[in-house]
Amino acid sequence: MIRNIIFVCAFLIFSSSLNAQSISNTAERAIVLAKVNGEVITQADIDLFYQALPDQIKQIPIEQVQNQILDRLIDQQLISGEAKKAGFDKRPDIMRKLAYEKIKILNESYLANVLEKEVTPERVLETYNRSIALEEKREEVKARHILVKTEAEALDIIKALKSGADFISLAKERSTGPSGKNGGDLGFFTADQMVPPFSKAAYALRKGETSDKPVQTQFGWHVIKVEDKRLAGARPFEELEPLIREQLETKAYEKIVQQFRKTAKIEKMNLGTSGFKRVQ
Repeated sequence: MIRNIIFVCAFLIFSSSLNAQSISNTAERAIVLAKVNGEVITQADIDLFYQALPDQIKQIPIEQVQNQILDRLIDQQLISGEAKKAGFDKRPDIMRKLAYEKIKILNESYLANVLEKEVTPERVLETYNRSIALEEKREEVKARHILVKTEAEALDIIKALKSGADFISLAKERSTGPSGKNGGDLGFFTADQMVPPFSKAAYALRKGETSDKPVQTQFGWHVIKVEDKRLAGARPFEELEPLIREQLETKAYEKIVQQFRKTAKIEKMNLGTSGFKRVQ
């Protein structure tokens, strides 16, 4: 099964641009694993092939598939050798593809090196800290409530609470609201998420306080207890890190390219009705 998957992937990789760089890597020929008509295949070639495999295949440790990969690399070397004998490496269309892939790989390698220095973890974190410092904050309140139908019932509950009754137990026993079964827990909310009379009363209470007067809304009469308050609005670093990194890399890329363009001689051609025309 693994052998068949590697074979299919070998064909795909062989047909892609990656193969142009997968065999010859003179800088890492220290560990030679095979020779095909005098051409060597190294451990570095196996590693490169493995990294180009689909992610689901890379769940298999490289040690379990490197023999199959080596066989595929031998096959590729044999086929590419025959292709050279047939003059494929001198065909203009193939030479253009190889030149394009060479430029692409040089671009990717150079940019990766530069961006690694420009977009450091420290700079990403610094950018995050600056962004959340400018981000609008909002106060959130965490509260519980007991909802009843009449003011008299609410006053009776407030009296019981002042005598030492447990808020959660009373909410479970007497609240008519859907949160009653959870001890009246409403979680954290902002002022605009509740009806105005309720929000006004809740935000006026300090952490740990319970309303000493019933609060009336269209739903009935509320007794409110505020359990916590916090400032919210900043998205966590883990959530924003990829976006910040992408933005910094884009800016760094644009800066690099603009610097190169300033000193380069660039001539662009447009395809007009009578052929290519130089753009001044």
